[in-house]
Amino acid sequence: MKVKKLNGIPEIYIEPVEGTDEWYVGVNDNGSDLYEAEEIFKEEHYFQGTECYLIHYPDGDVYKPFNKQANVYVNKPIWDNGKFGILVVDFNFKKIFIYHYLPESNKLKEIAEIPLSNVKDCYNLILDSSPLIWGRSENNGIYEIVWPVKKEIQIEDTETLLYRDEDVLYFSQWIEDPEYHEYIIKRDMKTGKVLEKVPGMLYKMPNGTIWKV
Repeated sequence: MKVKKLNGIPEIYIEPVEGTDEWYVGVNDNGSDLYEAEEIFKEEHYFQGTECYLIHYPDGDVYKPFNKQANVYVNKPIWDNGKFGILVVDFNFKKIFIYHYLPESNKLKEIAEIPLSNVKDCYNLILDSSPLIWGRSENNGIYEIVWPVKKEIQIEDTETLLYRDEDVLYFSQWIEDPEYHEYIIKRDMKTGKVLEKVPGMLYKMPNGTIWKV
């Protein structure tokens, strides 16, 4: 059996990046998600920071978009039409940054700077694509969009965002009545209006296409 040793990366769990068959990602976050990091900083005024690593297949080249910094949380990168979208929260300066990263040229492009005060907390905030959208489902019938626009959309219980396709948002909803099944719900991003609701599930393939079952 041939084993390839990856250089420049600690012993951390790596996983495929959804939407591409060329990249894997590993995040050294010491077991803390973004919300937990925020709580640690509030209580102790110190968080040791996170590191993320991108591994290219098949050559195994390792890329590190950011150096580790105290009180800075680097979220797991997502694939966004040929580049990575990365969310970074700097608790020192109380700012949130969204970047595009091109590993081949090692270039970072800042596409948004948001005051941390724009959100009540970091619970369940997730960066999705495509194009990038940052928001959360709060389990109270609301999907909150923080960026690129700040607004709230009324959604149904157990409904969570899957993907964005320009001005259309794809949500998944699970129901037990009494058997478990799921629905795909398409909503207009501007109005929140339901455009379509059908039974099924969506999966993003390595080439970026979406499969429905």
